Amino acid sequence: MSAITSAALLAAAIAVAGCGAQDGAAAMSPALGGSPAAQAELHRVLARFENGARAERIALEPELLAFRDRYAGDDLARVAAAHLAWIALERGDLRRAEALAAEVEAGGPGPTADLARVLRGAALRRAGKPRPAFGVLRPLVSKMIDAYVRSLLNEEVTAAAMEAGAWTQAVELMSVWLREADDDDRAAVRAQIGALLRKVPIAHLVSAMRAGQAAGEVVDPQVDLRSLVAERLAIVARERRDVALAKELLDRAGALLGSQGDAISELAAGAGTARVEPPTVGLLLSTRTSESRRRGVEMAAGVAHGLGLLRPGSDARLVSRDDGGEGSVDEALSSLTAEGAAVLIAGSDRDQATAAARFARANAIPVLLVHPPEPAALDGAFVFVVGEEPARGIEVLVAALAERGAKPVALVGGEAGARKDAAASPPGAAAGGAPTAALAERGIALALPCDGTFDPRALRPPAIRGVILAGDGPCAEQALRAAPRTVTIALGFEAAVPPPPGSLVATAGLFPFVAAPAGAQPPPRAGDPGAPAGPPAALGVWLATHPSPPSFWAALGRDAGVLAWAGVQRLPKTGTEDPAEVKARRLAATTAVSHATAELWTTTATGFGGKRVLPRGVVYREIEKAR
Repeated sequence: MSAITSAALLAAAIAVAGCGAQDGAAAMSPALGGSPAAQAELHRVLARFENGARAERIALEPELLAFRDRYAGDDLARVAAAHLAWIALERGDLRRAEALAAEVEAGGPGPTADLARVLRGAALRRAGKPRPAFGVLRPLVSKMIDAYVRSLLNEEVTAAAMEAGAWTQAVELMSVWLREADDDDRAAVRAQIGALLRKVPIAHLVSAMRAGQAAGEVVDPQVDLRSLVAERLAIVARERRDVALAKELLDRAGALLGSQGDAISELAAGAGTARVEPPTVGLLLSTRTSESRRRGVEMAAGVAHGLGLLRPGSDARLVSRDDGGEGSVDEALSSLTAEGAAVLIAGSDRDQATAAARFARANAIPVLLVHPPEPAALDGAFVFVVGEEPARGIEVLVAALAERGAKPVALVGGEAGARKDAAASPPGAAAGGAPTAALAERGIALALPCDGTFDPRALRPPAIRGVILAGDGPCAEQALRAAPRTVTIALGFEAAVPPPPGSLVATAGLFPFVAAPAGAQPPPRAGDPGAPAGPPAALGVWLATHPSPPSFWAALGRDAGVLAWAGVQRLPKTGTEDPAEVKARRLAATTAVSHATAELWTTTATGFGGKRVLPRGVVYREIEKAR
């Protein structure tokens, strides 16, 4: 890049005074130029700044400081001050960079103020404030004159969008960055963008590919982001053996695949052929919400334990996918079947479970659901429900609190749907009617979310006598700290905290695995006569590889893994793509799951017993108060 080009900012800064707005453009406030000697001096410094590396730019600080002091009354000093802010940014002195940039901005609008805004946004981003940084930087995109300023802007605004989770905008900004890069810098920019694309959720890259197809014919791949998106998706498709993605890549971005084209064609060619590989279980996780991500992590640990993957010599094979967000459950499950899964485990939430149930029926493959689906989705021989309705544990605890006169009750955390069912309202007022009416009649007065910092005042109304903790561990801890000493505490399945003395704990089978205090016993009419007396020996194996007892979702995942293993362990030891054989093996796996028996952690039942919903008694026990 020439030194003449690098002085574009300086040229704007010494524009002729009095240039007003024309053709409806906003009026500029041009900086007034100083003497020709001052202009020439700053021109030389900026030329070296533009073409210099980080160390060379920092070394220019004394010259810029001297220039600013010498011409303190000249608007050219603002240009020098802006570059001093840049040097502070390079040094990592973010407070100084932000302060200097704000000082320059205060001098009025124009190219120098725009540069200062770029530097202020960069300082915000590097200080761990991506959302404010994005708000500062986004309006400046494609409006900077100097290429070296534009390069900094494009890198920083893209990074801010990535760190803020604004994936769609981040991909759009990558395209601008690549397109506006100088020829000499483009290879390095492509490498930076390629690394960033590995962090973008696949669903957003697929959306970018679909949007890019409508953008017109292919231009030079070196300046077209679509080639990098296609390359990244091709790698993902091959790693995951994602046949559906391979097909779509060929249809939408075939001309951009380059050296990946043949491999993607081969993968897509086998797409129509179902596969079964021994002995393979597929696990679908979720990235839709923070709650489903947490559940998925716990569930995956349980499934791995149930399949015996941590034991030496295990024959089980587990393949996993995430749903990538809305609308991609079928694609993820298809990818799992393409990898040879004969049994699938899914259902981090109701929506995913419902979509997975539809997939099971459409593809005649057994699916174990860790969360119940919509009731209408229960039809079909291939749908198995391992999980439990969240409202069941709440109902049991509400009834137990009512027996003790601990009502009205506050319900804290848990699924929004369960809170809705538990909210006090007239009979039949909410969707579903009967659960809402039944719970309201028992005295639910408050249904409180626990999505952020919990407000201690929320549990202070004097009428509240009982509190049900239906959220996860952090939510339960906050609510326990906020709850008055006079209330009775009841812990739902996900409240992974030590139960206080005198509290009630929802139980299902052996769960929860907590040390029973002296005197802990089931109250009248609440006991489960079939419940085992103590934790299984297998729990010791869990504790040998995990720091704490399993959560409810880990325990459900473990039970699903045990039953799934029963479905695949006796299948033939060779893989097949023969349609008739695939169908026969999936049917054999379905029968095996339906009739499997094993010691389970979340129910006293030993299996489905030929049915499709795992029987489960949900009861409670009381933690004895200290004497």
